[in-house]
Amino acid sequence: MAPRRYGVAPVASIQRLWNGKLVEDFIEADTLRFMADTDIQLHGNVSADTLAAIEWSGYCHEGGEVLPRPGKEEMTMSEEKTTGAQAPEQEAPGGSGLKLEVAARPIEPIKNLVGFASVKFNDCFVVEDFKILQSDKGLFVGMPSKPDKSSKYGYRDTAKPITAEFRKELHGAILEAYQQEVEKLQARAAAVRQTPPPEKESIKGQLESGAKKAAKEKAARAPKEKPCLLYTSPSPRD
Repeated sequence: MAPRRYGVAPVASIQRLWNGKLVEDFIEADTLRFMADTDIQLHGNVSADTLAAIEWSGYCHEGGEVLPRPGKEEMTMSEEKTTGAQAPEQEAPGGSGLKLEVAARPIEPIKNLVGFASVKFNDCFVVEDFKILQSDKGLFVGMPSKPDKSSKYGYRDTAKPITAEFRKELHGAILEAYQQEVEKLQARAAAVRQTPPPEKESIKGQLESGAKKAAKEKAARAPKEKPCLLYTSPSPRD
C-alpha cells in the first residue's frame, strides 16, 4: 500500500498527492490553490503573477484560500461533483478551442537544450522563446522565462498555462511541431547521403576537353580575309 500522501498514477507509478489528488486530476481551482501554496512555501507570500492569474480566472485570494467570485461558484461546484472516482469528461475537439500555430526550430544541442518554439494564438497573439529540452524521461517544454534572484531556480516564467488541461494541450502541440521539423531535417540528410557526388574529371581529361573545345571554337570562326593590295605602275617621269 502506498502512503496516504502518495497515490498510484495511471502509468502505475507512485506519485505524491496534493490535497488527496494527483496532478492529472486537478481542476482549475486546484491549480490556482497549488500555485498560491507553492509561492507561500518558497517566498512566504503569494506573488503578484499568481494573484493576477487568480483574478483573471474569476477567483480571489482571501484568508489564505482561493475562493470563487460570484458567478463562478456554481460552475466550481459542478466541477467538484464531476471529479473523483467518476470518469473524467472528454474534452471537446481542439481541447481549449484555441487555434495554436507552432513554429519550432531544432538546434545543435546545448547541454539539454535542443530547440526553440513560438506559438501564435488565434492568429492574433504570439508568445516566443519556448524551449524544448531533453531529459532522461524524454522531451519536455520550458516556458519563456527571465532571471529572478528571488526564485528557487534563478528564473521566473513570464508566461505559463494555469490549468493542467491547457498545459498538456500546449506542450503536446509544441513537441509535435518540433518532432515534425526534426523528421524533415533527417529526411534531407538522408537524401543528401543517397545522392552520389559528381565524378571529378582527371587533369589529363580536363586538358583534352579544353583542347577539343578550343579546336571546335576555332573551326566555327570564319577565316579572316586578307587585305587586297593595289599595284600602281610608276609614272613616265620616273
